[in-house]
Amino acid sequence: MSALEKLTFLFKNFPGIGPRQARRFVYFLLTRNKDYIEELVSLIEEVKKGIKVCDSCRRFFNGNSKSGTCATCNDANRNSELLMIVEKDVDFEAVEKSGGYNGYYFILGGSIPILEKEPEKKIRQKELLKLIEVKLKGQDLKEIIFAFGINAEGENTVFYLTNLLQPIVFDKNIKFTTLGRGLSTGLEVEYSDSETLKNALKNRG
Repeated sequence: MSALEKLTFLFKNFPGIGPRQARRFVYFLLTRNKDYIEELVSLIEEVKKGIKVCDSCRRFFNGNSKSGTCATCNDANRNSELLMIVEKDVDFEAVEKSGGYNGYYFILGGSIPILEKEPEKKIRQKELLKLIEVKLKGQDLKEIIFAFGINAEGENTVFYLTNLLQPIVFDKNIKFTTLGRGLSTGLEVEYSDSETLKNALKNRG
């Protein structure tokens, strides 16, 4: 496999990028000068070195802080009764941008396809269970919000998580909710506008 083919293959692994667009990226880079390429490589390396994964919510954050947790998890003014589980970092960003939520988060790291034989390998299951246990000790947690896209994988992920967490919280008076149907069927959280997300949060059930 040539370097051009390898680079095309790497771009094709990006979310939402097909073979044709991946090849266009490669040809675009070929038209750039040396300084552009060097700056791009340098920035990728800088981002990789400077970003950490939060010990609590598992999202990426600027790692200049000595703390192992992000600013959101360190914010004592947020509502400790609420925990929202989202699939990926861009979903977290979309919800935060909406301004309709002030609780804490957990980034699940994926969703669970229907008929998946090893669902625990698709998500951060161990980390989620650990976080729930910590929050239960604090006795503040009252609601777990499943914030996933209104599609087959999202619904299946909610079903799996409900069965996973129910035995742990059944006697703790904690309710499970999902985003309200302000979200259109088939819509991903990251592509929802702020008003839609606010309505979905307001009408969760």
